[in-house]
Amino acid sequence: MLIVNVFINVKPEAIDSFKKETAENVAGSVKEPGVIRFDLIQQTDDTTKFLLVEVYRSEKDALAHKETPHYIKWKNNVEEMMQEPRRSIKYKGVFTKDKE
Repeated sequence: MLIVNVFINVKPEAIDSFKKETAENVAGSVKEPGVIRFDLIQQTDDTTKFLLVEVYRSEKDALAHKETPHYIKWKNNVEEMMQEPRRSIKYKGVFTKDKE
């Protein structure tokens, strides 16, 4: 299992557009066979900050995700909405409730 947390800081005027674009990406992502979870979370005290929590069966599945049409569309459409480049941290599952 590979867990990727993607930290995103969105321009205030782009929050609604970012959520719409990301909802489409999430809808496509959860249909991928290698995806266990794919969540978008918004920070409560700074609504310009978001976290994508992506859980894959393997590193190979994470790489395959980046080749999907919904991811490519999302990446191209939201890049200009960000205040700074997104960053990610990869984790491995130790104790999780999701089934692999």
